[in-house]
Amino acid sequence: MAVRVHLSSNLRGPTGGVAEIEGSGANVGALIGDLERQYPGLGDALRSGVSVVIDGLLIAHPQYYRLADGAQVFFVPQSAGG
Repeated sequence: MAVRVHLSSNLRGPTGGVAEIEGSGANVGALIGDLERQYPGLGDALRSGVSVVIDGLLIAHPQYYRLADGAQVFFVPQSAGG
């Protein structure tokens, strides 16, 4: 499944500063693997300390969340509160 990936500014180093990229995968875990192949080092950054928003929904456990073709996937810093 081809999806559009949006990266927060702190995650753009491996992409050379590019904020929006394309990737593919049946689920978020596979997508991260594809992005790691395209942009070495990005996969590690996406596996911890980030939240995943897919088509406007914050996904609590995104690893196995199935992706639809054309989905918009946002990787953003996790927020902390108290």
